[in-house]
Amino acid sequence: MNATTAQTAVEPDDLVEVAPDILRLRLPLDEGIDHVNLYLVRDGAGWLLFDTGVDSADARACWERLLSGPLAGGLTRIVVSHHHPDHLGLARWLRERTGAVVYLRPEERDSAEQTALPTPKAMDACRGYFGLHGMDVDDVSAITGDLLRRFMACDTRFQSQTLEHGEVLHVGRYRFEVLVQGGHSVAQFCLHEPTVGLLLTGDQLLERITPNLSLLPWGDRHPLRHYLASLEQTAALDLRCVLPAHHGEYAGGVARARGLIRHHERALERFRARLLPGMKAMDVANAVYGRRRDVLDRFLALTESLAHLQYLEEQSEIRRDADACWHPRLPKTEGTSTVPS
Repeated sequence: MNATTAQTAVEPDDLVEVAPDILRLRLPLDEGIDHVNLYLVRDGAGWLLFDTGVDSADARACWERLLSGPLAGGLTRIVVSHHHPDHLGLARWLRERTGAVVYLRPEERDSAEQTALPTPKAMDACRGYFGLHGMDVDDVSAITGDLLRRFMACDTRFQSQTLEHGEVLHVGRYRFEVLVQGGHSVAQFCLHEPTVGLLLTGDQLLERITPNLSLLPWGDRHPLRHYLASLEQTAALDLRCVLPAHHGEYAGGVARARGLIRHHERALERFRARLLPGMKAMDVANAVYGRRRDVLDRFLALTESLAHLQYLEEQSEIRRDADACWHPRLPKTEGTSTVPS
């Protein structure tokens, strides 16, 4: 992932109708993917907003123009899919600006707060975690000193409500079924409308890129296991139109879910093939992904490697020793008894 700087602010005419009574608003991002898609669903005289965008002066100015113009009916409700800043970033400001009710899972709020490393104890624990898994000292300092706060932290000082998996959310002409799915984040909201086969998916089911799965000191404790389960669940849905957080809407949601399962099966094969006895997770990340040039990319490579190594450990294919070094489990040889003597 490389930083990309957007040069122009989004204008109100960037509202695009992607389904009846559903508008897409694309906002720029300064790092990583260069944009995020937000969705507005007609909700009586106003709009339900799915995700909020990163908090920036340009984004606030865009919202002011929209709320004074084509979205003058205001926001009635805000659903924040998960805690990453391109989704949660403007939730507090928009709540104060519009009075809208915000829905956010408590697990996501907790992850956002932990990402900010709020205490010296949390800072030390985070440094210890990345150091234990083989990250360079300079990278550990960069991540805990600046990157996590700048790239990931959000303002969570606002009241919110939650939604439960299977709950039904009536929004204008639509009847959304709430999905709560792990993997990319600990408890991400997706909204499925079964009568029209529509899915508001956040980052969970992207067409052109694979969502990052990170094993961190906080958040989802079993990201790959939970993500694969979510993909199986998603593949069983009627999906005719997927509205993702990045890039364009697409029709092949079931095929994409199946493709992401195969992607991670192939990734696990690479981890099996390249793991040598005694490797730290950072060594494995370099062996699988190559040595990345950017500290953010190295952070993502390490945390995604940890997610895959943990999954293989859960399958009893590899083991981790007391020093956080990883080892393949030796295959059983013919005639070897597994019954203790």
